[in-house]
Amino acid sequence: MTENFTWAAAPTLELQPIDGEQFRPFGHVLRAADPNAQRVNAGTALRHDVAAFAPDSRPGSRLVASMFEARPQSLPLAVDLVERHPFSEQTIISMRGGAFALAVCLAGPDGGPDLASLRAFRVPAGGGIIYRKGVWHTPIIALSGESLFFVQSSQDGTADDCHEVTVSGLLIA
Repeated sequence: MTENFTWAAAPTLELQPIDGEQFRPFGHVLRAADPNAQRVNAGTALRHDVAAFAPDSRPGSRLVASMFEARPQSLPLAVDLVERHPFSEQTIISMRGGAFALAVCLAGPDGGPDLASLRAFRVPAGGGIIYRKGVWHTPIIALSGESLFFVQSSQDGTADDCHEVTVSGLLIA
């Protein structure tokens, strides 16, 4: 499902370092530096439980794991698409490459992107995020070098898996 959306005022977003508290309305920040990590596998590994994944209760929905290869993009970057997953959280973890950027906002009363909540974050190499259900966000924006990402969400194969909105006037700097 793709719709069009024009911001009333063309925002320019400055990237901020991602922080768990600032990102909390939009989801969870994933980092390996967790003081609550558990030693597992006969002591040879540390397990970092980051968040419980909220289930998608649609009939036929299943958890899908994907690998995304992304070319680096330069800032400032004009963004022309945002998307949301209304029935599923979505996990994105940087596996190879450098930092990545994202812009996020909550859904407004009409379900479209809410400009008042719009934020942009820089996620360090090796880090990741889990978007809450229904959070509007940019596609993956790799910032340095060819990058590889692990992406996971629940899907039932319908257009409701991912809603896309074309936007104009959104700039990430």
